[in-house]
Amino acid sequence: MLRKIEIVLPVDETDKLNEILENYEVLDRYKISLLEDQALYLITLNVENSGPLLDELEKKLAFAEGFRLNMLEVEATIPAAKQKEENDEEDEIETITDVDSEKEQKEEKNNTTKGLSRQELYADLSDSINLNSNYILMCILSAVVASSGVMLDNVAVIVGAMVIAPLLGPNVGMALASTLGDIELGKKAIKASLYGAGAAIIVAIIAGLILNPDSWPHEVLSRTSVGWGDITLALASGSAGTLAFTTGTSGAVIGVMIAVALMPPLVVVGILFGAGEFLLAGGALLLFISNIICINLAGVLTFIYQGVRPLNWWEEKKAATSRKYSLILWIVLLTLLIIGIQFIQ
Repeated sequence: MLRKIEIVLPVDETDKLNEILENYEVLDRYKISLLEDQALYLITLNVENSGPLLDELEKKLAFAEGFRLNMLEVEATIPAAKQKEENDEEDEIETITDVDSEKEQKEEKNNTTKGLSRQELYADLSDSINLNSNYILMCILSAVVASSGVMLDNVAVIVGAMVIAPLLGPNVGMALASTLGDIELGKKAIKASLYGAGAAIIVAIIAGLILNPDSWPHEVLSRTSVGWGDITLALASGSAGTLAFTTGTSGAVIGVMIAVALMPPLVVVGILFGAGEFLLAGGALLLFISNIICINLAGVLTFIYQGVRPLNWWEEKKAATSRKYSLILWIVLLTLLIIGIQFIQ
């Protein structure tokens, strides 16, 4: 995947920009002169290099007068960009005789990431955790679809509610906030998750009060207990969901939405609670909580593996503390959950 970076910068900062770009594998770059000693620089590079480059540009050039940076996704380019792997053998020969080859290879490794830049992750998740009327309406509609599906015992309708998946974004946002130590992002994600879950469960409780059948459909009863398979699925799905976000693989997110399935167990909690089936509702609530725990734990671990880090060293210190305590929290909660499952069984 490619990214195009547009930078508006004073002309006298050109040397500093060129010095920065020397450390990155840039596919092409152009300079367009603007008015008032400003210039527009167009840079195309692989997505793996975009994150570290954005960080360095922000550190060294953000305070320049008139500085503005935009990053765009490149859908296609002609001629096709050559992949780095094609020149591995040639690059290896050239660096054998270089005294500083080991140092250069280390620097090049540090200038790449395994996925999207931190800035892109923030942008992608901002809509998912934006608490507004559209988000609440989406949660309500998803709850209506999920409630209809479980009560009609219709798997296709339930899958429709899974695909809507309004609660997945806030949970990935919480994992990102824990990884970066971003308190404000964490607050927004938690608030969006609570409001969304609250709206959905109110709809489900009303459905339970109105319907209250003599016998419960299979799709309801199947979500009233937690097993090892559910925990394994939630961990794998949470990791896959985070990986899909960090690599920009939007198509994979649909499958993750179906696998994680936060909304169906949540509406089952509300339906059973509204119908007075408190014991069964407790089992469904345990399933919903287990999904939340596993998604966040797997999300934090995946973000760490992907190399998602804050911009500055003092932020990294705070982020390291946040990662440590969030991992401890989710692991302890998961352990307690497993003990609870063993006790119930």
